[in-house]
Amino acid sequence: MNRLSLLVVTLLLTAGAVAVERAPHDPAAPARTTSAPVTGASVVCPDLRQQGDVLRTRVSAGVAGSDVAGPGSLLAQPLRGKGTPAPLPVDRPGQVAAGLGTDIDGDALVVTARGPLAAGLELEQVTRAVGGPNRGLAGLRCQPPSTDSWFVGGSTKVGDASLLVLANVDDAPAVVDVTVWTGAGPVDPRPGRGITVAARSRAAVALDTLAPDRDLLAVHVVVQRGRVASALRHARFDGRVPRGVEWVPPALPPAASVVVPGLPQGPGRRVVLVTNPGPDPTIVQLQLTTDEAQFVPTGLDAVEVPAGTTVATDITLLTDGTPAAVRVSSDGGPVLAGAFVYDSQGTSQVKEFAYAGSTGPLVGGALLTDLVLDRPTESTLLLTAPAGEAVVTVTPVPVVGQSGPLPPAKQVTVPGGRTLALRLSTFLPPGASGRFAVEVRPVRAAPVYASRYLRERGDLGPLTTLLELRGAAQRVPLPAVVRDPAVGVSR
Repeated sequence: MNRLSLLVVTLLLTAGAVAVERAPHDPAAPARTTSAPVTGASVVCPDLRQQGDVLRTRVSAGVAGSDVAGPGSLLAQPLRGKGTPAPLPVDRPGQVAAGLGTDIDGDALVVTARGPLAAGLELEQVTRAVGGPNRGLAGLRCQPPSTDSWFVGGSTKVGDASLLVLANVDDAPAVVDVTVWTGAGPVDPRPGRGITVAARSRAAVALDTLAPDRDLLAVHVVVQRGRVASALRHARFDGRVPRGVEWVPPALPPAASVVVPGLPQGPGRRVVLVTNPGPDPTIVQLQLTTDEAQFVPTGLDAVEVPAGTTVATDITLLTDGTPAAVRVSSDGGPVLAGAFVYDSQGTSQVKEFAYAGSTGPLVGGALLTDLVLDRPTESTLLLTAPAGEAVVTVTPVPVVGQSGPLPPAKQVTVPGGRTLALRLSTFLPPGASGRFAVEVRPVRAAPVYASRYLRERGDLGPLTTLLELRGAAQRVPLPAVVRDPAVGVSR
């Protein structure tokens, strides 16, 4: 699971020893699954860019509320940094530090947590450009290093640029294989094999070198040696007219049933993307959950997805006046899913887009660490409860350095089989502006999916980005250990 933080080795060894001591003496007895708190984590924001007042990147870091007590630390350093990492002003769970990384250009930012601050560590990166080919908002939830990542989105057609950024935080080189599927089927995998990422550095892979002149991309990153933090950035333009920019969110691995939440209400197209990475064709069903109903639209009960191919299904007419989530169910092999959201403002030629990614229901608290509320900008929390009524608590979290009292928490009920949109500006008095963070925590058992839609009304057109709420791991599973009396050791 990509969002799992890494336990430090000493904890694994200690916990393993405890598991051995308590293991049952009967070798036929099933091994019990145990878990332990996360005590060490690293998260990478992959690509910070600054260009005067035209393009700025900001990072915010926070730690969700946790039951784990005790001292901890949060340290930040550029990926290529040589000095001592700088401590961040977060000393307990339930705090956020904003405005980080504004002095970093052309590098990644690595934040490392130890102790109780590792459980619940979350980082957000937002790049805002008001002009040039990268005009728009591009946001993502920064990821820990891993060995396996999936993405659904991107294009290498004329007017599209898709860049895969691979960041290696370790002191040894990493070797990566990248496989691409497209709307026209799979591409030759050989150009993406054996990509080397040097120690404590990044590699930027232009996807037109792997899949030239293709659209509806799906990308699989497999690390053969080491670990990397992977991120995929997509920009569109028409001559000198920018058409938007966005980070493609990580997708869940292929599965028979996948949920894509967070399709916002508003002008512009809404397109569901389904990729079949397997060797055989499959049939999928698209079920929509809107603010008024949950249904399978006519004609979307049996959408064929050929082997190795991505299929796009336009649902704009079904979501024109409502936010929505989509469940994709396959009757054959497992599939990937995502969604493309095109936004517009009046008659402006300048457009903007965002991607919605597949994700699981909330488990524990998840942070939104970057909320700037003013008149041209609105952050909307999109909540979907596909299987029954769900209740979440939305709690404002202090941003270090910001003064003044915080608004009270809100308990929000999401009817079963519905999607609800909560404008986060409602936490403030009418006309007020401010910066704060929120923690979204489910308090009732029915599954609830959550996303944040950030939209700014610009002079030339909208600036938008989407962010799925996943939450960082509070605990991680430990390997099962069983005592074998025949040999006197555990196995």
